[in-house]
Amino acid sequence: MITLIRKLYQINILKPRGFYVFVKAVLINGTNLMSVLEFSARLNPQKKAISSNGETRTYHELSDDCRKLAFSLLSKFNLRPKQRVAIICRNNLQAVQSTYALSRLGVHIYFLNTEISEFQIKEVVEHKKIDLLIYDDSLEFKVNSIFCQKLKSSEIKHLIHSTELKTKIKKYKAGDLIILSGGTTGKPKSAKRKPSIGDFLNPLVALLSQLNLNKYKSVYIATPFFHGFGLASLIMSVLLGSEIHLLERFDAKKVCKMVESNQIEVVTLVPIMLKRMIDEDVNDLKPIQRIICGGAKLDQELAKQTLNELGDVLFNLYGTTEAGFSILADPKALKLNPLTIGKPIRGVSLKVINNKGEALNKNEIGQIHLSNSWMMNNSKESWINTDDLGYVTDSGLVFLAGRSDNMIISGGENVYPDEVENILIKHPNVSEVAVIGTPDIHFGERLIAFVVLTK
Repeated sequence: MITLIRKLYQINILKPRGFYVFVKAVLINGTNLMSVLEFSARLNPQKKAISSNGETRTYHELSDDCRKLAFSLLSKFNLRPKQRVAIICRNNLQAVQSTYALSRLGVHIYFLNTEISEFQIKEVVEHKKIDLLIYDDSLEFKVNSIFCQKLKSSEIKHLIHSTELKTKIKKYKAGDLIILSGGTTGKPKSAKRKPSIGDFLNPLVALLSQLNLNKYKSVYIATPFFHGFGLASLIMSVLLGSEIHLLERFDAKKVCKMVESNQIEVVTLVPIMLKRMIDEDVNDLKPIQRIICGGAKLDQELAKQTLNELGDVLFNLYGTTEAGFSILADPKALKLNPLTIGKPIRGVSLKVINNKGEALNKNEIGQIHLSNSWMMNNSKESWINTDDLGYVTDSGLVFLAGRSDNMIISGGENVYPDEVENILIKHPNVSEVAVIGTPDIHFGERLIAFVVLTK
């Protein structure tokens, strides 16, 4: 509790002026994301909030944009609380403006993967009964035949600049934020959460206390907003009043130059992005004080290389779309063993079970199950099966052993592709590796490795 109070004080929420501003924002807007944006805008009105595709906005300008956009969406599309709006946009200013404006109106927001097919978009729109689809101009070819109200991202700027706030919008409670998981080929599944401050206090405090994010001024968010990791990074960055840098498409060369020229201190990304940035120009990355990595497996050689080249700046986050951020490995843990995903954060319960549902002892491999207060609220169970195999050591560190659907039985023995990958990646001539199972007449299954050699 003391840590919680101290951290909330450090980010101004419990300081007298900050508390007054926050309460006033909630009384005006309701309990939604717009209140968080207005909190930062009132405390730091002239501070740069967003830099995206050559466009910049201060926190005052961004807050004003979102209020005007909310009014326009209310007037033009007659949006009401609990209606459903889908956003299929890359990381850009319009995606940010849309997210906060829609939350202000209390609608349910669906975040769609920009790589999904036209057929999948149609399926989501029809099955979820979407009332409005907001999309990037470059994706128009995918949404041309979609039958629902649509808004092109380039039209958002016109809506904002042509709007005069003639009346006040009623305050509304935030609708759900829904991340559609399931990849680019399978049927998307919904993982929804309400942006509840109470539910997210534990992950917030974990990040603030272990990463000290409130000390840093600028952040580059590489992870897409349609992933829970990217959306959470945006919401937290706005709460902290950070200077947020965005690129619609990841380009290692552009990112390295952007980090160096803007002295960016925090980056959120997936491992393959980190690898490409380090290979491109590690010297440009020297301003970075915190690398928040997640969304995919962090291989041990990349972890070692990052810690050796850039110092104790690497933090590996583990979570799932359904369970959210749950486990954290700090530089100390990664130095001890770069294969670990760390320890559960405060508020997370973890158990490892076998196929019979029986709890396993330390160091025994089984299915990892998680429970916390911020997991998706459409879960019917108090525990979520991550579908990851792993084990917990005597020291409490958690290790993964692959996906439960990737484990193979070869000659009657359980074999985990991840373990073979961890060995192969150590070879100096191996840059990337993926190991999968393949049928075998003698052993039932064998492993086959796909290897990318170093240059």
